[in-house]
Amino acid sequence: MPFNATNREDPSVQETARSGQAPLAITAASDPIPHAQPAPLPRSMVWSVLFLIYTGIAILLTGYRYLDDLSRNRPGTFGIRALEEITGVYTAFVLLPFVFWLADLYLFRKKRLNWAAIGFCHVAAGVAFSLAHTYLMAITRQLIAPLVGLGPYDYGIMFYRYPMELSNDLVGFTSIVCLYYYFRKFRIAQAQQLAAAQLKTKLAEAQLENLRLQLQPHFLFNTLNTISSVMYEDVKAADVMLTQLSDLLRLTLRASRTHEIPLADELQITRLYLDLMQKRYEEKLRVRYEINAELEDSLVPQLILQPLLENSLRHGMKASGEAIDISIAAHRDNGSLMLKISDTGVGLGSSEPNAVLGRGVGLSNIRDRLAQLYGEAHSFSIANRPNGGAEVTLRLPYRTSRRPQVNVDSSAANFIAAAEPAISTELESPRSDASSVPNAAPLRPLPQDQ
Repeated sequence: MPFNATNREDPSVQETARSGQAPLAITAASDPIPHAQPAPLPRSMVWSVLFLIYTGIAILLTGYRYLDDLSRNRPGTFGIRALEEITGVYTAFVLLPFVFWLADLYLFRKKRLNWAAIGFCHVAAGVAFSLAHTYLMAITRQLIAPLVGLGPYDYGIMFYRYPMELSNDLVGFTSIVCLYYYFRKFRIAQAQQLAAAQLKTKLAEAQLENLRLQLQPHFLFNTLNTISSVMYEDVKAADVMLTQLSDLLRLTLRASRTHEIPLADELQITRLYLDLMQKRYEEKLRVRYEINAELEDSLVPQLILQPLLENSLRHGMKASGEAIDISIAAHRDNGSLMLKISDTGVGLGSSEPNAVLGRGVGLSNIRDRLAQLYGEAHSFSIANRPNGGAEVTLRLPYRTSRRPQVNVDSSAANFIAAAEPAISTELESPRSDASSVPNAAPLRPLPQDQ
C-alpha cells in the first residue's frame, strides 16, 4: 500500500532533532504577543466620526425635550431646549480627550490594577469629569443665550447643580469609558493576532530556508563523492563532471531566491544532475521523460526531483549491476500537479514506507518542505511497483508563474522546437545532453556568469 505523508505532525521536530537545532514552530498559546499595539487610526477621521455621532445625539435629545414640552402644553421652548442640549452634548465632546486620557491611566497601565483600585479610580475620574462638564455647561449657556436672543440664562444654584448633574454624568462617563475600553481591547487583539501571524509566517519561512540550506550541501557532498569515485578511473570524465557540477551549482544558486521555481527550471537542474550521474553509470542508467510541455510554467519546490532521483540510484541499483530505468513524469489532474518518479531497481522490498522516508536527509527533507509549503494540500507517497522497482508520487497544488523570454543557442532552440506536448522517450546513451534528447521537456538554457 502506498504511504501518504501529507498529514505528518510536527515535521520540524524530527528534523531539528537530527540537526541538533531548536525547533522553529510557534503556537499562539505558547508564544503570545503581549506587547503588540495597534497602528493609530487617522486622527481626522476618528474625530469627524465622533463629531457626527455627538451631533446626532444633540438633535435627538433636543427633539425629545421639545416634544416633552409640547406634550405638557408648553410651546415656545425650542430655542432654550436646543441651547441646553447642544451645549450639554458638545461640552462632553470637548472633554473626550480628557476622558480617554483618564481611562488610559487606570485601564491600560503596564502594571494592571486590581478591581478595587480600578473602581476607585473610575469613580474619581467620573467626578472630575462631571465637575468639568457642569462648569463648561454653565459658562457656555451664560455666554451663548444672550447672543441668540434668549436673554440671560439662569442655571440655578451651582452648589446643588454639581451633585444634580453628577448622576447623569457618571452614567455618561461610564458608557464612554466602557465603549473606549472594548474598542481598544478589540484593536489590541487584532494587532496581537496580526503580529502572531506575521511571526509565525517568518518562522515558517526560516524553517523552510533551513531545510533548503540543509539539502544543498547534502546534494553537493554526494555529487563530489560521485566525481571522486570516477577521478582515478577516468580523469577526463571527472574533469567534465566538475564543469557540469559548476553549471549545476550556478543554476541552483540563481534559483535560490525563492522556494518555488517553474517546472522547466527544475527539469533543467534534473537534467544536469543526470548528466553527471551518467558519466558514472554510463549504459547502466537510462532515463525517460513523460512531461506535458504545457506544464513548464507550473511551480514546484526547488530541488524536489533531485533527491528522489538520487534515492533511486543509491538504493535502487541491483547488486548484479543490471541497468536501471528511471521515468520522470508530470501531468495535471484537475487542480493538482502530479509528479511521479519510478524506477526498475530493487524496490522497497519488505521495508516499511516509514523507514524508507526516514533514511537519509533527502526524502525526509522533501517531506518536511512539502508540509511547510502546502500543509494538507499535498500528498507524498512511495510504494513498490507491480513489475519491480519503486515509485514515488507527489501531488501538489497547481500554480503557474509567467517566465520571461530568453535567448537560446541553436542546439537549445532545436531541442525546444522538437519537444512534444506529451512524450515518452528513452535515453540510452551515456551522455544525455540537449542535442541527444530531442523529446525531453523544454528547458531553459543556462547563461554563463559574466
